Amino acid sequence: MKKIGFIGYGLRSETMMKSFRALEADIEVAAVADPRAGDIRPGLQGDAYFAHTRWYTDAEEMLAREELDGVFIGTRCSLHTPMACRVLEMGLPLFLEKPVCTSRAQYEQLREAAEGKEKRVVVSFPLRLSSITLEMKRIVESGVLGKLTMVQAVNNVPYGSVYYHSWYRDPSETGGLFLQKATHDIDYIHFLTGERPVSVCAKTAKLHFKGDRPAGLHCPDCPDYRTCPESSYVVGRILKEDVQGDACCFAADTGNEDGASAIFTTASGMLISYNQNFTVKKSAGRRGARLIGTKGSAEFDFYTAEIREDRYLSPQTVTHKFNFPAGMHFGGDEMLAQDFLRVLGGEDAQSDLTAGLVSAASCLAAREADKLGRFVSIDY
Repeated sequence: MKKIGFIGYGLRSETMMKSFRALEADIEVAAVADPRAGDIRPGLQGDAYFAHTRWYTDAEEMLAREELDGVFIGTRCSLHTPMACRVLEMGLPLFLEKPVCTSRAQYEQLREAAEGKEKRVVVSFPLRLSSITLEMKRIVESGVLGKLTMVQAVNNVPYGSVYYHSWYRDPSETGGLFLQKATHDIDYIHFLTGERPVSVCAKTAKLHFKGDRPAGLHCPDCPDYRTCPESSYVVGRILKEDVQGDACCFAADTGNEDGASAIFTTASGMLISYNQNFTVKKSAGRRGARLIGTKGSAEFDFYTAEIREDRYLSPQTVTHKFNFPAGMHFGGDEMLAQDFLRVLGGEDAQSDLTAGLVSAASCLAAREADKLGRFVSIDY
């Protein structure tokens, strides 16, 4: 049985534990380090995976005292890099939540610390390992699409208020929504095409989640609590969607853009367009891409769980339908859990840190391109 330590036990760590449970993983949670340990611990009483867990409020103390087989980092984003560097220094297998870094300085720090150890790190990219993405990879590699010439990707986020109600609203913590959301999409595009972006131009906009409500306002304290379409009450009680906080989405201190577009180029000359939007609701949600080749094209959408494959030289359209488990990142979370279990057993990661660094560099460059208003080269 492998002994795992968690640094940060929040929503993402809880979600991945559901996947480990579903797999009946032969692990035990030997230790958890989280400033909220006193609040978290009572809710896990009776859970066999936490039967012998030792609790810490400080990660350094946990790492110094515990003999662990692997570490899971599920802290807030700005701590991913410093915690990862510490675990890499110890030579332990690592599960690292995305984004792997939030700044160029952190990128360089992590890249240096991870040199030669990239395959011992599983980066939390469930979309890469989802069954629909793996089937798209098979289609591309079969040659039926011919030479790829363009990728048209979209991410219309139907739960966008999450990024304005809670700590996610702070771009100094998340690194902005390219790093927070597009990091997944750039990764699966890199995975499907086999090409790293080499340059990017980008533009962000903030048109909806802004306003002049007082800084620090929370939904329950607002006179529009039960009527505002973005209040935590309406989102949770009326729209029946997940609520992650109750800070006012229209307060003067609301951070994060609510829409963005980027165009990436690759060494082959292939163009990648990517658009993300955080104002849509319910069935307007879309996430996926069309890959256009010289012999055919294929498009997929995680929300509809379908691939449509169009072949140019024959009157044929092939549709692939998938069935995803609920709440598991379209089946990718269990695949990530399996990936980490393999790494604990001495194998190489499939969603490794090299992929995490490629995505981070691309998203950092997109953020810089938006700031400068021009194409910028991507420095790996």
